[in-house]
Amino acid sequence: MEKKGVTRRQFLKYAGATAALLGLSESLIPEIARALEELSSGKPPVLWIQGQNCTGCSISFLNTNYPMVAEIVLDKLSVRYHPTVMAAAGDKAFGVLEETAKELAGKYVLVVEGPVPTAEGGEYCTFGLEKETASFHGYQRRKDKPMTAWMEELVPGAAAVVALGNCASFGGIPAANASVTGTKPVQEIVKEIAKDKPVINIGGCPAHPDWFIGTVLDYLINKRVPELDRHNRPKMFFGKLIHENCERRAAFDAGLFLEDWNDDNPDMKLCLFKLGCKGPVTYADCPTRRWNSGVNWCVGANAPCHGCAEPSFYKDLSPLYEPLPEVHFAGLTPMVDTLGWIGAAATAAGIGAHYLYKQLGKKEPEGGES
Repeated sequence: MEKKGVTRRQFLKYAGATAALLGLSESLIPEIARALEELSSGKPPVLWIQGQNCTGCSISFLNTNYPMVAEIVLDKLSVRYHPTVMAAAGDKAFGVLEETAKELAGKYVLVVEGPVPTAEGGEYCTFGLEKETASFHGYQRRKDKPMTAWMEELVPGAAAVVALGNCASFGGIPAANASVTGTKPVQEIVKEIAKDKPVINIGGCPAHPDWFIGTVLDYLINKRVPELDRHNRPKMFFGKLIHENCERRAAFDAGLFLEDWNDDNPDMKLCLFKLGCKGPVTYADCPTRRWNSGVNWCVGANAPCHGCAEPSFYKDLSPLYEPLPEVHFAGLTPMVDTLGWIGAAATAAGIGAHYLYKQLGKKEPEGGES
């Protein structure tokens, strides 16, 4: 770092920013500085592959600023393979992927973006080429390698697997029609290949860059998987309901709800629950972390939370712009006009989330689980 013109003071400030990112105490800054120095010299290898995805989580990752993505890719980690950002292509790129899997077995972190389609022998998602050739109208051609085959090759040697984004973690939008492609979340595929392999799910559509960077740094610094909820999500990012910290919570408590998108009164900051906000059943720190370097988040931009960090997204939380079905607060549905006057009483009794889970027929979670 000194060779790059970075002073010790600047380096400690960088470590302090990392501590803030992870939500850690300032007393841990010296330890983080030491760990980052070790990471800079060791460069833990990362293999990043993409399944049935839109590359949105990669784009979100490229927007990270603390630290900058170039520092992560080039200085802190050894990202050996990433189809979107790497310079190499074709056989040379796939050769790096295969060589790393063999030479650094047990040491690399496997990041999987997007779920894994399994129907038709995995032919719905392929990249790279099989060694075998196949006959095609009398000609011999090399066969595309399905995502399922790559998972069988890369999962056994991974120290840990990170399922990045809601699609990879829980199936997301592709799983809404899984009967066609046989889409499965990454954790299901990993369980079939290596039952005891740790899987860290990072929800979101896309995942916030801090959630990914913070999780990876926490894993590398502490040499262990961070504390997870029952859906294998890091509790430090997915430990509280969005509803708890929403900037429009006061409107909810007062029973002030927006009921028509054409109601142009931006100063009111009305609660968006009746127009589809899924904040009361979604665990994530979006209200406090915000997006685009802390500029804003969905509700702050006058859009409802779609619950994209939850396992039930997309299929069970759609239609996106309609209220949750059969959800009752103190015996009243949000569809009736009388909801307003019971808002404050419901909050005082602490029944908001309680009634949501009760009416949805789910067991109420403990410790920030959903």
